[in-house]
Amino acid sequence: MKRKLVFFVSMMIFLGGIVQAQNEKDGLSKLNQKDYKAAKNIFAGLLKKDPKNAVALYGMGEYYYYSGKMDSAKIFYQNGIDASGSYAYNYVGLGKINYLSNPAESESNFKDAVKKSKKDAGAIVSIARFYYELNPKKIKEAVHYIDMAIAQDPENSPAYIMNGLIELDKGNIGEAALQFDRAIHFDPNQMESYLSASKIMVSARNYQQAVDYINRAIAVNPKYWPAYKNLGELYYDNQKYDNAVKNYEIYFKNVPEDKDVTLYAYSLFFNKQYKEAHEMLDKLLAQNPNDYILYRLLGYISYETKDLTNGKLVMDKFFKLAPPDKILVDDYAYYGKMLSAIGNDSLAIVNYNLALKKDPTQIQMLDEIAKSYTKQKKYDLALQTSTEYLKQKPNVSTVDYFQLGKAYYTTANSLGAKPDSLHLHDAKADSIKQISYYIQADTLFSKVVKFSPNSYLGPFWRGRVNSAIDKETTLGLAKPYYEKALLTLVKDSIKYKKEVTEIYSYLGFYYYVKDDKTASIQYWKKLLELDPENAKALEAIKLLEKKK
Repeated sequence: MKRKLVFFVSMMIFLGGIVQAQNEKDGLSKLNQKDYKAAKNIFAGLLKKDPKNAVALYGMGEYYYYSGKMDSAKIFYQNGIDASGSYAYNYVGLGKINYLSNPAESESNFKDAVKKSKKDAGAIVSIARFYYELNPKKIKEAVHYIDMAIAQDPENSPAYIMNGLIELDKGNIGEAALQFDRAIHFDPNQMESYLSASKIMVSARNYQQAVDYINRAIAVNPKYWPAYKNLGELYYDNQKYDNAVKNYEIYFKNVPEDKDVTLYAYSLFFNKQYKEAHEMLDKLLAQNPNDYILYRLLGYISYETKDLTNGKLVMDKFFKLAPPDKILVDDYAYYGKMLSAIGNDSLAIVNYNLALKKDPTQIQMLDEIAKSYTKQKKYDLALQTSTEYLKQKPNVSTVDYFQLGKAYYTTANSLGAKPDSLHLHDAKADSIKQISYYIQADTLFSKVVKFSPNSYLGPFWRGRVNSAIDKETTLGLAKPYYEKALLTLVKDSIKYKKEVTEIYSYLGFYYYVKDDKTASIQYWKKLLELDPENAKALEAIKLLEKKK
């Protein structure tokens, strides 16, 4: 019976050690994931049970170290050494604290850590990581301790991770990849190796392989939260914003202490989840009221959600806070579109030009400038800008030809005879210019016909332009184009009521000029079938029937 009791007590102690080790491992894992609050809670719980738990004391030291509270970190590291002089990691922690104030003592701490690391090379790797993470990095020292760790333990996975990071810094992509794969081989649970290997695939532009590495990490440990953040960044960089949002959501739900949510907010924005992005930005601005980056995105959202008045105030605040060298082309572009939307096209044009000055390749700004000139009824300037836009655009589309054709047509219409009591207006010069613009428009609409032969737009607008050229309809220039457009439009006369009305009116008048009363009445009646109250058609039929 006594032997059974001893066995039972021994097993409880053994199992208790396993549970404790698991808890300690969980705490260290949380530190690696930057989930500092969760790590602190685990270590604090362990220290309540055993105030001399050297691992937990080290964990608390690490928590305070990464929180920037060096005095508290030093106390915990020292307490850890006092509790157990054989646990090497606390000597590493003390060495990190002493490095800046007392380099000689720091070196002594690291030597003590090496001496205590006979059974665990991990503490030696921790020294290497410390040197690697210094600013500037001390690569020579880091390599020295990595080599020492591998000599002691040739299968030490973290040592190969450090080797991979250093090779990556040198630009040795292939060797870095080899080191990370070695780390995974020796310990598939070393999550950092997957993330680092993924970054190599990104640099090699092998996007799918980069995603695969991170998914492998998640398969090994679904609660390794940094993997989700990395996956979110990958999807963000590849404009897969829906997937980016999903992974960021998992990460920040589980690591709320990480305030680096800018890409998350941008992902929400690009995924058109404006409400969610707005709510996130409001919270962040409450904590960081002078963060210009937050105002930038909030301004963009205001434009997209048509909250223009408030959006202008937000963008004004942004431009006040942002350093001039941090202002982006999109900042000027969004502000310009916002100003144009509220009717301030003069200032909108100023901002579009600032965007162009910052990056002359952003030729779409010319298109926006042309639109603003058109709204101001400065048609000649709009036309010049649109023409320049098409000259610079690398891939001109049918839509571009169509829009420029409309610009020529609109500008030509604006050049009609204007009353001028001082007789300073040169009507003849305007008339010549007007015809030349109509001809240019017709040429552009002919390109629309060529590149989009099944669309009604090309022939319809050629009809409209030629009708303007042949104002009296004596030549019937518009007739073949209108008739061609009508073949498509009559298939859905209700949808295209306005266009069909225009064509029937033209053909009715054309046959009237040609003194073909029967044909003329036929088209006016077709128009009445579409629009029974059309005054022009009713008047025309009444007049024509009286002449019979």
